[in-house]
Amino acid sequence: MSLPLCFLLAILFVFLTTAKTRRSSGRGSLPPGPPRLPLVGNIFQLGFNPHRSVAAFSKTYGPIMSLKLGKLTAVVISSPETAKEALKTHEHALSARTYNDPLRAFDHHKHSIVWIPPSDHWRFLRKTLTKTLLSPQNLDAIQFLRMRKVEELVSVVNQFCERGEAIDMARALFVTSFNIISNALLSVDLATYESNSSSYEFYDAVVYLMEISGKPNAGDFFPFLRFLDLQGSRKEATLCIERLFRVFQEFIDARMDKRVTQKETEPNEASTIDILDSLLDLTQQNETEFTMNDIKHMLLDLFVAGTDTVSSSMEWAMSELIRKPEKMVKAQSEIRQVIGENGVVQESDIPKLPYLEAIVKETLRLHPAAPLIPRKSESDVQILGFLVPKNAQVYFPFPPSK
Repeated sequence: MSLPLCFLLAILFVFLTTAKTRRSSGRGSLPPGPPRLPLVGNIFQLGFNPHRSVAAFSKTYGPIMSLKLGKLTAVVISSPETAKEALKTHEHALSARTYNDPLRAFDHHKHSIVWIPPSDHWRFLRKTLTKTLLSPQNLDAIQFLRMRKVEELVSVVNQFCERGEAIDMARALFVTSFNIISNALLSVDLATYESNSSSYEFYDAVVYLMEISGKPNAGDFFPFLRFLDLQGSRKEATLCIERLFRVFQEFIDARMDKRVTQKETEPNEASTIDILDSLLDLTQQNETEFTMNDIKHMLLDLFVAGTDTVSSSMEWAMSELIRKPEKMVKAQSEIRQVIGENGVVQESDIPKLPYLEAIVKETLRLHPAAPLIPRKSESDVQILGFLVPKNAQVYFPFPPSK
């Protein structure tokens, strides 16, 4: 392609983008925002910590502001009062989620309870998840399991201390979180603390999938480039999800074979029912609404949301306490006052540990695991007199550190 032709195409692209913005302004004005560059908009102004960048912008442009991210219009709502109006008054218009291009792998965005828009199927999945795992009764039922895994973690840390060896806390915390989830779902440990264990494969797949999903992607900012997969993110996500689905399918097949065997040889013997059993029962009762494919996507959501996010938050908490030893001493003193020198913290002790709770909350404020998960405006919305156009991404960022 000749240089003059490329130049003309670039001018045409800028003209069309500007014309579209002007047409949109007829419906109302967008919220104020920082100056933007041609084509790329404000992409490069967000930096490596976008939640902190938008917090800095909000001090200049107010509690509601707009950004241009390539072809996308983004609206950032950063005050509790404005967020209340947006989420309460315009709940239906702003209830959908947007997702990164890699999550299109295996059509995960069409099956995930996190990403599908509110609908009858979404409500069914939410009800299923609450009933099988997140109800107070179920959470209380697996409290012993959580305590056992925490005690295992403390034992491993003590062993490393006695040997005078360094420990990879990121992996140790991940293994603990992972085994709590895997036992709740599948009644088995899927990871071990040994560094040469094959569980590293599962660890790498989950962590890498989280990294891919959170990485900026050219296809998200410029949808007409999406089919090219320029960064290879969708291909990498496909490989990760395929690896995880393969493991899930092995457990499903084994559980189905066990059911057939028990039905033939031990029809009257009661067996232990876990969450996977409950989900399999549901597929047999309502095969059209909840399929085996839905089970795998739900397991994927639970493993990703419940492992790397928890372990990374714990790692940040420990890092912050190491940086501020006076805070660590105060937390240790509170724990010793409640449980004694050689006691073990129980979940029932948490209300008696307000300083420890404050540390956890401050860690989540400073280092949120997923600070910018956007919503999607499904229609034009007016908030504080400003236009939030249809298909805009709407962010409600966590308050970050200075």
